[in-house]
Amino acid sequence: MKKTVLTIMSAASFGFAGGNIVPAEPMFTKEPARTIDVPTMEQNSTDERTYLQIMMGKPQQPLSHDELMNRVLYTNIVGTGIVAIWGSVFWDYFTITPVAGDEGWFGADTKYGGADKLGHTYSTYLWSLGFSSLYEYWGMSEEESLLYGPLTSWVFQGMMEVGDSFSNSQGFSYEDLVMNTLGAGFYYVREKYPAVKETLDFRLEYVPDFGSSVDIFTQYNSMKYLMALKFSGFEPMKDSFMKYFELQVGYYTRGYQDHESYEVKERVVYAGVGLNGAEVLKALGWDKTSEVLHYYQLPYTYVPFGYDYDSQSYVAPYSRPFRGYQK
Repeated sequence: MKKTVLTIMSAASFGFAGGNIVPAEPMFTKEPARTIDVPTMEQNSTDERTYLQIMMGKPQQPLSHDELMNRVLYTNIVGTGIVAIWGSVFWDYFTITPVAGDEGWFGADTKYGGADKLGHTYSTYLWSLGFSSLYEYWGMSEEESLLYGPLTSWVFQGMMEVGDSFSNSQGFSYEDLVMNTLGAGFYYVREKYPAVKETLDFRLEYVPDFGSSVDIFTQYNSMKYLMALKFSGFEPMKDSFMKYFELQVGYYTRGYQDHESYEVKERVVYAGVGLNGAEVLKALGWDKTSEVLHYYQLPYTYVPFGYDYDSQSYVAPYSRPFRGYQK
C-alpha cells in the first residue's frame, strides 16, 4: 500500500551493529573510522553532545528505567500524531466513518499481487530495527530494547491501519495487520536467538525507477522480497570459502501496479544461489558497511530460478526485464 515505509535509507546512513546505532564507515575506503573524544559533563557542561547526538536525543547522563519508559511512551504518541497529520494532509484520512476493506493476500485478483503485503512485513521489520537501536542508544538494556522496539514498530504501523479505516480509498485491512505482526515477530526472534540471526536474513532488492509516477516507497514493479539462508552461519562452513554463498527464496510482482502500462502481469516465486555480500565486504575490511547488506539485496549477485503463477510458466535466470514487460 501507499504507506509502506522504506527505512533501508536510514540503515545506509547509520551502520547497525548488534542493535546499536553507530556512525557508518566510509563506503569506499578501508581506513578505519576516526573516533572523537567527547568531553564528559565534568569537563564541559556546555559542549558535550554533537548536533547529531542532540537530534537523536542522546541523554547527557544515564536515564532511570522510568525515564526510559517515558521516552518509549512519548515516541509512540509522537509517532501516532505524525501518522494522523500526514494521513490527513497527504492521504484521505478522516474523510469517512470507519470501514473495513477486503484486500486479499497474494491472488491474481488483488491490487498488487501480494507485494504490498510483504512490503508491510519488511517495513515493520525494519522499523523494529530502528526503534530498538534508538532505545538502546538512549541507554535501555538490549533485552528491553529487543521487546519495546518491535512493539513500537507494530503500534506505528498499526496506527496506519486505523487511519486507513477512515479512508475512502483504503479501509482497515486485517491482512496488513497480520503481516505487520509477522515483521515485528521475525525481528524479535532473529535478534533473540543468535543462531537465527547468523543464518537468516530478510531483505529487499530495490532499483528505484525515477521515471515512475509512483512514490519510491511503493514501487512494487521495482522491488523483490527475499529470505536468505547464509552458509556463513553454519559451523562447518563459517571458516571456509562457502561462507561467501547462500540460498535465497523470494517473491515479486510485475504489472499489477500501474497495470495499464504493462502487457502482462507476473507473480513470481523464485529460489537460487547467491553471493553473501555482507561476508564479501567483511573480507575487504568494511565491517560496518556490511551490516546494510543484511537488509538490502544487491541486484544481479545471485542466480534465480522462478515460477510465474500468472502465466503458469518457469522463469529462467534473468530471462525477463527487471521491471516486467512494459508497453
